Parts: sequence; C-alpha cells; structure tokens
Amino acid sequence: MSKPCPSCHQLNPSDAAFCLNCSARLIPSAVGATPRTEWPQAGMGGPMASQAQGDKASQRAVVGLVMAIAGLFCCGFFVTVPAAIVGWLELEAIKSGRAPAAGKWMAQAALWVGIGGTLIHIVLFVVYIMFAMMASANPYAY
Repeated sequence: MSKPCPSCHQLNPSDAAFCLNCSARLIPSAVGATPRTEWPQAGMGGPMASQAQGDKASQRAVVGLVMAIAGLFCCGFFVTVPAAIVGWLELEAIKSGRAPAAGKWMAQAALWVGIGGTLIHIVLFVVYIMFAMMASANPYAY
C-alpha cells in the first residue's frame, strides 16, 4: 500500500518516511484510513509548500560529514572508512525516501571525503613503511 504526501499528493512507498517528490515528512497511515484525494486550495500546500522536517538534514548526514573531516585531518582511515559508509547509507536512505533530501550534499561530501581521505592515508602509510625500511637498512655492515 502506498502513502500519499500531505503536501504534494505524490504516492510514496508504504515504508517511506519522507516524500520522494518534495521531501515533506509523511504521516504514518492508520490501518483502514482512507487517503485524502482532493487537492488543496490555491496557495495552500502543493509541491512548493513549506516542509516541517524536510528542510533539515538528517543527523546521519551531519555525523558522516564531521567524521570525514575529522578523519582527513587527525584520525586517519579508522574514521574515514566509516564516514564513507555512513555517507553511502544516507544517500541510499535519501533515494528511497527514508531521509530528507536536504542532507544530500552532506552525504555526498561524507562519501567522497571519506574515500579520498582513506586513499590519502593509505598512500601516506605506504610511504612511511618505505622510509622506515630504508632507515633500518645498515649501509655500513660488512
């Protein structure tokens, strides 16, 4: 059973928490409730109506971005890998309508900064190991 959006009347999957069209929060439907089928009056709602919770990014998008930035500068790939995973999960939630679309840029930034930070830290780790191996070699051994 699909849920209609209270703002734009777009039909959404039954497990969606936010509208796929306008990102408005969907009201959980009661069992046996009939959806509202009439359109709102002029100036009342529609696709451009204000959205109660759809204007804010979800907490997961914010946490992913903070983790990616922290991992890039101080925590290494122990934080950038989870940041990329959180960004990916948030993008999937936005695509399926379970999270507001306002956090899409944060989720994308968390994903790409997490991936980039992981690659940077892996390269730096390999360079560190190479320098350690060169420093441990004793050129004066006979």
